[in-house]
Amino acid sequence: MSQSVFYQKEAPSYGHYDVVVLGGGPSGVCASIEAARNGAKVLLIEGTGMLGGMATNALVGPFMTNYDREGNRPVVGGLYREIIERLAETSSSILPEHTDSPSIHTSFIGKYHRHVTPIDSFMLQIVLDDMVKEAGVDLLLYTRFVDCICENGKIKSVVLAALEGLRSVSADLFIDCTGNADVAVAAGVPTWKGDENTGIPQPGTLMFEVDQVNDEAYSARPEYPVKAYRTPQHGVYKVNHYHVYDIDAADSRSMTAGHIEGRKQILDAYHVLHDKTPGFENARISRTPSVLGMRESRHIEGKYLLTIQDVNQGVKFEDRVAAYAFGMDVHSRTSETPTGNFEVEVAEVYYIPYRSMVPVNCDNLLVSGKTISSQSQAAGGLRVMPCAMALGQAAGAAAAIALKDQVTPEHVSVEKLHETLLSHGAILD
Repeated sequence: MSQSVFYQKEAPSYGHYDVVVLGGGPSGVCASIEAARNGAKVLLIEGTGMLGGMATNALVGPFMTNYDREGNRPVVGGLYREIIERLAETSSSILPEHTDSPSIHTSFIGKYHRHVTPIDSFMLQIVLDDMVKEAGVDLLLYTRFVDCICENGKIKSVVLAALEGLRSVSADLFIDCTGNADVAVAAGVPTWKGDENTGIPQPGTLMFEVDQVNDEAYSARPEYPVKAYRTPQHGVYKVNHYHVYDIDAADSRSMTAGHIEGRKQILDAYHVLHDKTPGFENARISRTPSVLGMRESRHIEGKYLLTIQDVNQGVKFEDRVAAYAFGMDVHSRTSETPTGNFEVEVAEVYYIPYRSMVPVNCDNLLVSGKTISSQSQAAGGLRVMPCAMALGQAAGAAAAIALKDQVTPEHVSVEKLHETLLSHGAILD
């Protein structure tokens, strides 16, 4: 057994808030904005120096489709739509109604890629900064979650690692948007990692960007598994490529090894483009990410487990808080067992119930993003960013309603939640 130390130290408080959101990725940003717009005093905490999570720190893009399975109508609106429209004002996104597949914006992939939204990751940082500030959200970057102080089945305070040392903050409600369910675990919520049967997660990928590409000469998908998606800027592409397997997103040694391996893979993928793909002869690596893109980590035990059958059949839950339609995109979990990404079909539209965001064992916590209570295969589609934004907006609205009505998140009125979301542009059908 490894040695451990007992450590005790006072953590000065940042004060008390109505809502504290942990994690400033797409889901956390939308949760904090929505809660603040509905009257809550909100603190948003992010461990890195920027908002946007996978879309900025990991350079992931484009935003996958927000349309139904066949690409006929949008099924995600609300804050997602507001964000991409604000990006479009500075030519930093191409709105989904102006893209289609297969095309240079989808790396010539057709299935489930109609109406993606190409984005500029840097300008997304600017837009999210502005929107959080405009909503009146207090923001702490460079501040990491450490632990929870719980009492009688509720989180009383969270402990943070700030640049000035250990700090704490108390709140009436907390929203876990860490992408790893870190807050939920610390609060005593049961979780599992990866596939519920094997424990093996989907692999990670270290994406990157290249520029100086000849768009006109690029006419076919690069050599598998490299994929190059044009951004809103001519000649600039986001590159998705190889996998790093068996990486535990909640383990520092594992993530260290994965990121180092990912850097080596970037060079391999770059040579596939530069040496073998027409149009990329003069391409150069222009941006590399600061974090490894992980498709899967923990899943919480919630009040309802979203199943593969639910997604396949499009079960229309009474307490639905988001609609989505991207396929169950599950990448090979090991290098020895390659599988197709979309082995199980989805309904034309499927729905995510509010109960899947409400964890067991903690009465003042909501969980949003890819770690909600869902079977691993079912999460293969809802893990992508437009859906994460819809879930974040729902979590923020639910938190504000719970505060106003003085109830726990579990007992939030679904009717009021639907009314709030619909009035703010969300799509629930």
